[in-house]
Amino acid sequence: MARPVWVGSLSFGLVTLPVRLHGAVSSRQARFHLIHDADGARIQNKRVCSADGEEVPLEHVVRGYTLEDGRQVTVTSGELDALDPVSSRVIALEEFVDPVEVDPLLLDTSYHLVPARGVEQAYALMTEALRVSGRVGVGRVVLYQKGHLCLVRPHARGLVLSTLHAVDEVVSQEQLSELELTGASVAPAELDAALKLIESRSTTFDPRRHPDEHRERVMAFLERRARAQARSRRVPRAAPEVGAPAGAKVRGPEVTPVEGALRLRPRLAAREVREDSGGLGSKPFRVEPGVGGAPDDPREASTPGSTTPEGSGGLGAPDPKKPRG
Repeated sequence: MARPVWVGSLSFGLVTLPVRLHGAVSSRQARFHLIHDADGARIQNKRVCSADGEEVPLEHVVRGYTLEDGRQVTVTSGELDALDPVSSRVIALEEFVDPVEVDPLLLDTSYHLVPARGVEQAYALMTEALRVSGRVGVGRVVLYQKGHLCLVRPHARGLVLSTLHAVDEVVSQEQLSELELTGASVAPAELDAALKLIESRSTTFDPRRHPDEHRERVMAFLERRARAQARSRRVPRAAPEVGAPAGAKVRGPEVTPVEGALRLRPRLAAREVREDSGGLGSKPFRVEPGVGGAPDDPREASTPGSTTPEGSGGLGAPDPKKPRG
């Protein structure tokens, strides 16, 4: 079982329940990191001073904040720790409100609120009481050295705690000039047509009908790329040339289309991914024979000495059927 992110008790009135918090949502998006294309080693981030370009040791790095008037203030970790809210192991429900009154924009992160052993009966009583009353509890919890306003509400077989954003963190629509023209009158016929369209497509919401198609495409592409790179690594390394000086580096095989396509020809590589995935809803990208699209990022441009033969059908790799000249 996963470790809880918080252990304490839930209280309201004279009732106190030992509870634990477990994350209710876990991101499954593919997280990429930077590697060196020559040897596959991870790229390290260094702390470099913007004034002299020198690397700064960790013991000389301090935290700073720039005020609105441009003044810069430095602080220490100890000073910030002294300002943290007092850690508490109690979630005190201060009031109970109608969930319709809570703006969904305020909802932040949700956690499963599970009971400790031996208090299952009291936990079930509180869950059923909230469900029958149609109310949610409002309280406060300290997580990760930060105090949060939170909601406790029934969900499925138990309770869920959701932290809330502070009111001043929500961007007001009054700041968006584009919404000033949205008060135009609506014709009754247009409204009737829109209502009929909504009614024709009304159904019961089931999130399983809406999987993360982008993540599935990304993971399928990464699996194909892993298999292709595994095959390319089986190519034997070239033997040293006869008469080469001692200690000379042995040149390995040339960069294959699988290894260097995204770096050399990013636009053509994207076209291959779309074609392999059935289009992905994008329009075809037209490339004239012998002409490669310019990279979107100058850092992704072709390396010096790498060329694309005219009429190449791959992703910027040399055509094995055409003699070199």
